[in-house]
Amino acid sequence: MRARRLATGREGRTPRRDHHPIPWRRRVALGAVAALVVALAPAAAEARDGDTSRPRNPTPPVAVNVPGLAYPVYVLPVGPKDDRTPRQRCWDAETARLGTPLTELDRRTIDLKCSQR
Repeated sequence: MRARRLATGREGRTPRRDHHPIPWRRRVALGAVAALVVALAPAAAEARDGDTSRPRNPTPPVAVNVPGLAYPVYVLPVGPKDDRTPRQRCWDAETARLGTPLTELDRRTIDLKCSQR
């Protein structure tokens, strides 16, 4: 009869294929946290940057009944198109924020701030 070696651990042997260093409950919890972070990331980015694709106070559409059509036509008010460049919008916003006649230092500061846009 051969002498049996005492099992002191897994040293010297390859780990099983399904062996994970993190217990399964912790893996599930970490997966749930990761899914939550991924789900909330767009909302956090929208809150930080602001969503400029939709108007802040949208006007509800108005239903207009057109004779001869079986369904109403919905009309949305459209504002004028802003043809200014982002730099011009930044310059106008900063000028309006300061309000007073601009000094040379103010102009240079606004130019530096708006040059990144």
